[in-house]
Amino acid sequence: MNDIRHTFDQVDVLLVDTDLNARQGVRTILSNNGFSGVTLGTDLAKVRDAVNSRMPDLLLCGTEFPDGKVTDMIRDIRQNRIGNNPFMPIIVLLSEPTPALVQEIITAGADDVVMKPVSTKALLDRIHTQIHRRKPYIVQEEYLGPARKGDDTSRAIEPPNPLHAKATGGQVRFHEIERAIDNALMEVRNRKLENTGPEIAALVGRIVPMIDNKPKVSQTALGGLHMLIDMNNDLIKRLAGTKYDHVSELSKAMVAVAQRLCDRAEETPDQTQVKLLKPLSQAIQAGFSGGINSVDAAKQIVQRIGVKYD
Repeated sequence: MNDIRHTFDQVDVLLVDTDLNARQGVRTILSNNGFSGVTLGTDLAKVRDAVNSRMPDLLLCGTEFPDGKVTDMIRDIRQNRIGNNPFMPIIVLLSEPTPALVQEIITAGADDVVMKPVSTKALLDRIHTQIHRRKPYIVQEEYLGPARKGDDTSRAIEPPNPLHAKATGGQVRFHEIERAIDNALMEVRNRKLENTGPEIAALVGRIVPMIDNKPKVSQTALGGLHMLIDMNNDLIKRLAGTKYDHVSELSKAMVAVAQRLCDRAEETPDQTQVKLLKPLSQAIQAGFSGGINSVDAAKQIVQRIGVKYD
């Protein structure tokens, strides 16, 4: 690592570990390499207080704490339940790196791990990676964090990285950092909406064979229809004010069709309604992919499919 290119005096590091020797050792490594802004702590409450009151550029933390699990804290940061930067680089210091523990930490959303006793090279190499080669972030309903082995990165997002600007001597303004994080959070929101399209299609794919040319709607199929209604009603609320607001017209049509099938659950399923489910699910996916990009276009598609609803 070529330190000449780096100016670490602007970097705000939060170092939290109950292991005194490890904490002192890491603090010394940081100090010897130009990190002057290091805040120390021994519990997760320190992390929560720090990320809620300011925006640290880097979190270095151990694994054993008296006030909770570090993996829960990492998930809270990544899901934006605490703090204001779910993309903050997180490196975990491990004393007993069992495969299960490493997997749990990575699955929670940590960027990297380093083994204790922490060596100067190992720590600086990992910080260097966070400065220059951050992994793209995967957006799933239950996971936001660096791409893991096997993850599809085709729809990943690039996390904002104030650490890079500060470490390379760039001019960093707080409002610019906030704007970058807000823009990334909007991307996260959009990705989560987009992910709903395939989920609806998969649910419809399970429901249709259970009611297509069947004498009655089974309890399993009825449960699936109720789930479809709930999923689309929730989606309609989440779509409000987004660039995908027009998809709500398609979801309203899906709710109407599914509700009619539920209302006649004791009778032979109306095959006219059954045949509307798949094209509606395809239209919803098209609404997210750009094939349908306005309210008027969505309404025309609903009419063309043949859905009638109030």
